[in-house]
Amino acid sequence: MAALSSETLPDVRASVIIPCHNGARTVADAVRSALAQSHPPHEVIVVDDGSTDGSGDVARRAGAWVVESAARSAGGSRNVGIKTASGDALAFLDCDSVVSRNWLERVAMHFDSDPGVLAVGARIANGRPGRYAELDYFLNHSEWMRGRPGPRETFPTMAVVYRRDAVGKVRFLEASFGEDTTFARGVLADRGVVWFDPEITITHYHERLDRPSFWDKQLNNGRALYWTRVRLDRPGRILVHAPFLLLFFPHLWLVLARMVRAGYTGKAVTLFPWLVAGEVARIRGFLEARSDARGSNS
Repeated sequence: MAALSSETLPDVRASVIIPCHNGARTVADAVRSALAQSHPPHEVIVVDDGSTDGSGDVARRAGAWVVESAARSAGGSRNVGIKTASGDALAFLDCDSVVSRNWLERVAMHFDSDPGVLAVGARIANGRPGRYAELDYFLNHSEWMRGRPGPRETFPTMAVVYRRDAVGKVRFLEASFGEDTTFARGVLADRGVVWFDPEITITHYHERLDRPSFWDKQLNNGRALYWTRVRLDRPGRILVHAPFLLLFFPHLWLVLARMVRAGYTGKAVTLFPWLVAGEVARIRGFLEARSDARGSNS
């Protein structure tokens, strides 16, 4: 990757697309972080997907263009945003996330310096204190907590920017789990990379989690893990055909190793019993999805 220079910053017209369902508590901050970019966006579009808490009005007051949708899924709402957007870059931002002011500036420089970079992701930070928020953060975002800049195979749509010409006719699955991985692989298709830039920070203010909601979320993440491994040639695909390997908790040890490398050794020790419980939920969700798939095919 060539050195970046703001002196020759290209004119990237980024359409920021924010899917939202009952996100009145956080969507204004997401919109404001998009509008406050050092490299201003071409437009900020909030796709209000059947909210009943006034999310659309909150987003309008914050300065967004609000589009109503009945997609009933994060993936479907992003597809509505793609259809609506007129920019030459598609910047996806979740309604419960705030991104640092250098986001679109860094993206523009990456796009200009390397045509093989088809998308740019960033370092994910946890914005919600509390045990279950930390557990969810480590179990699901450890790959993007910290690290050196470099290529990645995928990135969550929490805050990621794609070249519009690279996206072409690729669209998200009409779902709220696993749709970002499928979309990334469809765009990249062995012809480019997602570039991880830790100089950009995404702070995730996800929903307040208690024990039951944390368990349910990990179940859903396990189900998403199964379906993405069925559909895509991703690491861990062997688990689809050899689920007994889950008994060795491969993902948990990977998470713990990443936590140690990122300087969270103390957290790895103190949260270990709860990390195991979360991983058990993920495994259960994986096995339930596998059982459902085998039952539907019999």
